[in-house]
Amino acid sequence: MKQYDLDRIIDRENTQSIKFDHEKSQCCLPMWIADMDFAVADEIVEAAKKRAEHPIFGYSYLPDALFDAFIRWHRIRHGIEYRKEDIIPYYSVVAAIDLILNTFTQPGDNITIMSPVYVYFWEALKETQRTALASPLINHDNRYSIDFDNLEACFSRSKVFLMCSPHNPAGRVWTHEELERIAALAERYDVMIIADEIHSDLIMPGYRHIPFSSLGSKTADRTITLLSSTKTFNLAQAGMSFMVTQNRQWASILRREMCRFHLGAQNVFAAVMVQAAYEHGEDWLNQVLTYINGNYLLIRDVLTQKMPEIKILPLEGTYLIWLDCRNLPACVTDFFENQAHILGEDGSLFGPEGAGYYRINIATPRRNIEKMLAGMEETYRKCGCRRS
Repeated sequence: MKQYDLDRIIDRENTQSIKFDHEKSQCCLPMWIADMDFAVADEIVEAAKKRAEHPIFGYSYLPDALFDAFIRWHRIRHGIEYRKEDIIPYYSVVAAIDLILNTFTQPGDNITIMSPVYVYFWEALKETQRTALASPLINHDNRYSIDFDNLEACFSRSKVFLMCSPHNPAGRVWTHEELERIAALAERYDVMIIADEIHSDLIMPGYRHIPFSSLGSKTADRTITLLSSTKTFNLAQAGMSFMVTQNRQWASILRREMCRFHLGAQNVFAAVMVQAAYEHGEDWLNQVLTYINGNYLLIRDVLTQKMPEIKILPLEGTYLIWLDCRNLPACVTDFFENQAHILGEDGSLFGPEGAGYYRINIATPRRNIEKMLAGMEETYRKCGCRRS
């Protein structure tokens, strides 16, 4: 098995990187937007190079081999059997959310989300003029749980549940029991499920992602699952995602809407990179997950020993840690960005329930993690916080 050098620091200057070209990244350690600082698997790079060697980039279609690779990956990784006819390629997960909301709901319709939640969920509802019904997650003993009574109240007034699984930014991987309870409520109140499962391959040891549509045919028939290789294999700009639903009527309507607005075209390089990722990326991903888990454990141990006022929630999935900083004497953005010179993301961006929290991307070489911890510890000491 090939070993990948995940300790390597890669200079991303002059690559039009949003993460590194942000104005605050000039004076802060960039640890915010969700892309990795690791080089992608060699097989993906080679696939793109091979396609680039052909001098014509005319109109093309997606090959069966791409769908076969996607189906095989999810069968082996998650135990679910998708059918090609149920898979609708699209540009991105966030774009798919807008498409689905605009297709199946009307301005003013209630859409349930569980807050704090991925920033774009809030933006999508605002952009499409839908009404957010936010069911707050409960932080009990430093781990989030679902308030099912509140969630049921929201479902009783909603047309759609926009679900994040695994949950971003909480890092929760929902259990089979939790998902079954959600499915039962969705059936009771006839709620469509949009299941954003873009982080489903990024699962830490000891946890297992359960695809929501795998809970049974009734649940699958009311679910549109959103998937992509972009988070899994660090291909954020590749421009390819997948909408998957066994509801034939919904699939037909979505395809018609895509055709009406000419939304089906795919980048030729995206197709070859995504296929290569699903065919050859397993070893790279497994090493990345082990490395990220090592980063998490290091941060957890240092915070517990030296900065107990900052609590890290368990990282079950994603590579985004969620820090409870509500006991700090300084506001989170001042502590991290102005004093420690670390650029993550203010928890309040993820909804009012995120106030006092901070999200940090730890898919980065260990040296950056150590630099981050050193900056945090120095700032923590200067703030006069309690030390263990």
